[in-house]
Amino acid sequence: MTRVCSTPTTPPCPSSQPSQPSLQDPNLTPALNSPSPVMTDSNITSRLRKLRFGRRVSPTRSVPTPSKASSVSSQKSKTQLAKIDIYHPLSPSTREIRLLHILPEQPGSLLLGPDPISCVLSHVSLDEIPTYHALSYTWDDESLGQSFEDPDDVKRKRKVLISGFIFLDGQAVEVTPNLWVALWHLRRGANWFKDHPDSEVGEFGEILDRESPTHFTYETPLWIDALCINQLDVSERNQQVQMMGSIYQGSQTVHSWTGLDIPDTGLFIDVVQNIHQKFGTSDNAKLEVRKMLLDDDLQASWRPLPSICKRPYWNRLWIVQEYLLGQQCVVHIGLRVINATQLTWVTRELLRSQGDIESSEWTTIDRETPISHTLQSRHSAFSNPNLSEVLSIFRKHKCSDPRDKIYGLLGLSGRSAEGIHVDYTLDADTVYFDAIRHMILNDQDLRLVFNPSRYSCLCSDSQHMQSLLPSWVPDLRCLNEAPRALIVDHSWRPTGSKIPRISASSSDNILRCQGLLLGTINKIHTVNDNNSSKSKGDQFRNLAAFASTAPSAHDSTVSADTSPETQLQRFKALYDTLTPNKTIHYSDPIDETTFSDLCIIATTQNNHVDDVVASRVLNMAPFAAIFSLRLGRLSSSATDEKIPSGPVFGLCYPFCQEGDTIAAFYGCSEMAVLRPDADDPGRFKVMCEAYVHGFMNGEGVRVFEERDLELT
Repeated sequence: MTRVCSTPTTPPCPSSQPSQPSLQDPNLTPALNSPSPVMTDSNITSRLRKLRFGRRVSPTRSVPTPSKASSVSSQKSKTQLAKIDIYHPLSPSTREIRLLHILPEQPGSLLLGPDPISCVLSHVSLDEIPTYHALSYTWDDESLGQSFEDPDDVKRKRKVLISGFIFLDGQAVEVTPNLWVALWHLRRGANWFKDHPDSEVGEFGEILDRESPTHFTYETPLWIDALCINQLDVSERNQQVQMMGSIYQGSQTVHSWTGLDIPDTGLFIDVVQNIHQKFGTSDNAKLEVRKMLLDDDLQASWRPLPSICKRPYWNRLWIVQEYLLGQQCVVHIGLRVINATQLTWVTRELLRSQGDIESSEWTTIDRETPISHTLQSRHSAFSNPNLSEVLSIFRKHKCSDPRDKIYGLLGLSGRSAEGIHVDYTLDADTVYFDAIRHMILNDQDLRLVFNPSRYSCLCSDSQHMQSLLPSWVPDLRCLNEAPRALIVDHSWRPTGSKIPRISASSSDNILRCQGLLLGTINKIHTVNDNNSSKSKGDQFRNLAAFASTAPSAHDSTVSADTSPETQLQRFKALYDTLTPNKTIHYSDPIDETTFSDLCIIATTQNNHVDDVVASRVLNMAPFAAIFSLRLGRLSSSATDEKIPSGPVFGLCYPFCQEGDTIAAFYGCSEMAVLRPDADDPGRFKVMCEAYVHGFMNGEGVRVFEERDLELT
């Protein structure tokens, strides 16, 4: 597999937003042509009442009047515009933020089309617990064209042109097409419901209806990173990004903009909401979801979901904390809105039932996709994990700025992230080094070291190989397409109950720890090269061929098993070694007699393994769940005489070499492959994790001496 990673030289963070020279439009109303002070909520309730067209308004909420930019030469720099004409300084001591107010539709203009989007900014302090909503969106969506169909005028097929400009405090500012479309829909949704005077209004002026707990209205301000942070002021960006976890936690509702409407979205949302209203999340509700899959008449009701799940929104790193931290989250698909809790629940149930779905489109959505981790985390009340766990779970999410692999997840990481400060003046290598070192020393945990490093990177970009990071600091740019972890079950304890002692001096790049050196790799054989074109028979024959190349290792691997030695047991032990994380459950496992016969055929007549039968073997109930536990118990209770004394089987990544060293660090659930540092004898470079059968439950502690190990 080849992956191309690109790292922009000056990437935006988290969503940089360039400002544009002021565009004066003679068709704009005078309200957009007056100087602007710092905007705060003040005596303008009467104006808001006029804008509401007679609708009642909560007297505690007000929106600042719009304004025009001062007369500014079109030659003035973007930096000057951003700092002087739009953004006024925030107060870090009071945790001040800006909020965006979307104003009602204004008369059209020749320059910007019929629906210029006008917004104003205000300042509030988070310490005062203000009421606001927050927008979660992806920076850009390549699927967007230059226009889209007006959802309120489908019959006439009216097209809405994406201008890419909004008026912010009266000044024309460029925004990305996806953000422009999101703002257009949020404003249209607000106005659509605003026109009904009898609609029930909530405590904060939001409009209540049967479809969703809340709908966005312009009375309730929004926090949007691209517009509420002065992206050209690095100091402000650092301070505001550090606060983003608190900003989303403090928002009343997070609005997740996933993109434009797609066919049958309304039907899908109506069915889900109807099921949820009638049955909640009971077993009856699960049965109703299965009906959606099996009933031909209901097929259309779930068809939009695969397309929704594949949208770029779910792949963006920043949406993780945005989607998970809000008190309430609603997902926008065009003008349609569904509560995130309902979407999470129905998606999980459909994923569980995907074996009943014949659609090839749906089969590409599995538990390894970014949306699966995001939805599962929201369902399980994801809270207070350490940063290393968050990095591992959301490693496949993408960001344009490589530094955001750390900064974009700080809000989820609680106390483990304390001491890690956002600083966009640092390069990515420095950010990674400081953060990983902090986490390792703070948690006294080396698991993060075994996240795939630049040595295991599958991308073709050589700049990662040229990184100056120590080998024990994973290059987080490589995690998107990194090989799947060898060890998923962290119940293994290769060094038993030994307590880790980890240190690192601030004067060098050396990590010091304790552990065991078990030996060196003396033979490597490829048994699974991730080549999807290979037949199941070929894969199975690879396992058998590996067994025949090292019969003494085969014997040692199962030496702890005192039951009668049969070919079936031996091959199952081998399969357990080579596939320690096979966790998918299947309903039609092959019977043991057939498996035994196949093992004999595979080890004696390697050229005659039927693909169909081999496929059933490779897809049967996981040996990792059955046999590794059995062998693990036997191994952990074995006497010294039964500890493997000769060669044993293990599992590592293909970039490992003969002569590499196998080590076990105190406190780790994984073995490690180390390579002697050619430039620094006596020290090692970390290559990857490893699995060594017969030594995963502390057996090595009784055989090998403790060593002080230094990693470079």
